[in-house]
Formats: sequence, C-alpha cells, structure tokens
Amino acid sequence: MRRASSQIPAEHGSWAFLLLPTLVALALQPSAAGGWLTLASVAAFLGRVPLKRSWRAQRILPGDGFLLACEGLVGAGALGLALVRMPAAAVAIGALSLGPAAVIVALDLRGRSRTPWAETLSILAPCLFGGAVLAAGGGSFPQAGLLVTAAFLSLAVPVSYLRSVLARQRERAEAPPVLVLLAHGLAFAIACGLYAFAGIGLLWPLWMGALALRALAEPRLFTRLPNARSLGMREAVVCAVSAAAMILSLKGTTFPGP
Repeated sequence: MRRASSQIPAEHGSWAFLLLPTLVALALQPSAAGGWLTLASVAAFLGRVPLKRSWRAQRILPGDGFLLACEGLVGAGALGLALVRMPAAAVAIGALSLGPAAVIVALDLRGRSRTPWAETLSILAPCLFGGAVLAAGGGSFPQAGLLVTAAFLSLAVPVSYLRSVLARQRERAEAPPVLVLLAHGLAFAIACGLYAFAGIGLLWPLWMGALALRALAEPRLFTRLPNARSLGMREAVVCAVSAAAMILSLKGTTFPGP
C-alpha cells in the first residue's frame, strides 16, 4: 500500500494547476481530442514521480522502469490520438506550453521548483495546455487566450496569497505583503477589463474582486492563522469556485470559432 501511494505526486497545489485549466476547457468545449490531450497531460504529470526518484538515485529504481514505460506509452498513445483530431490552432497553442513545461521539469529534478518564478511557470504551462484543449474542441484563438488568462490569474493570485499566509505563520507578521495586495488588485483590474472589452461574463471578475477583498480584510477579521489542513481545504474550495466562475463567465463570450 505504501508503495502504491508513493506513485502519486504529493503537492496538492500542482493537481490544481493541472486540472483547473483542462477541466474548464473540457466543460466549455468537450471533444475527444481534448479528452485525449487531458489524459496525456495526466500521464506526463504522474511520470514526474518515478522520473525524479530515478534521477536522484542516478539509476532506474526497481518498479519505476515499469511505471515510466506504462505512463510513457499511455501519454504517447493519448497524444497521438489527440493529434490526428486536432486543428492547427490547438497544435500551435499546445506547442507554446512545451517551453515552460520543460523548464519546470528541469527545475523539479534539481529540487528547485518551489521558488516563486518556478511556481509561475508551473501555472503557466498547464494554462497554455488548457488553451490547447479548448482549441481542440473547436474554440477560437481569442477564446483560448481568455481561458489562459483567466486560469492563470485564478491560480496565481491565490498562490501568492497562500505563500503570504505561510510566511506570516513563520514570521508572525500581522498583514500580507503589499506586493500580494497589488497582485490581487492588478488581477481584479484585468478581470474588469476583460468584462468591459472582451465580452467575458461578470461572475468571474466579481469572484476576483472577492479574492482581493479576502486578501485585504482577512488579517483584520481573524487573529489566528489557519493550520495546514484547514488552509488546504479552504484553498480547494477557492479553486472549485474559480473553475465554476470561469465556466459560467466564459460561456458568455461570443467569439466565433475558427
């Protein structure tokens, strides 16, 4: 049992990075090609665990060779099935995700994936991939661009707030850093701009505004910081609400398909 559980990546936030953009894209533009792309991304994501273990041990560990072979075959097969059904727009957007994905894999193998800029790449790569999933179902470049932008902000802003909460727990600070508040304000401004000029629905900008108010008001409303378990459960709810708000808001866009 312990061996089986060790094959699953332990970083709960990275599951949100992977699944939020792709599942939102599938909800907006369901397609067989998008489903195969999502399966390929999950196989690649799971392959990080045995790959990292083997890299650190300087050899392929017993059992990990079989895992890597299975995950590689599933990923390659799913990607092949997706490519024969994908329009050129989806291929182009998916190719854009390969750069940040390769960088973050290299950093992860060296144990350097927890820095702010590495986490930014960890969010950007699956958001771009989510855009490819959307385009694979017939979504246009503008729709994919809206998805990538909304998904990136929906993940990056809460992550910045989460990092500030953890820093406050360590340093016993009384308020989040000014840069975190500025990031929330900028994200809210971008969301309002997308509502005003790009036709996105109002619900998602309102939700981004609510997250900004949370960052501003919570330190003044609650004197005790949440423990790790409570914090993780709370952020899972935040991620789920972000996904729902994105789906409902992006369904209101009127861009024509390619």
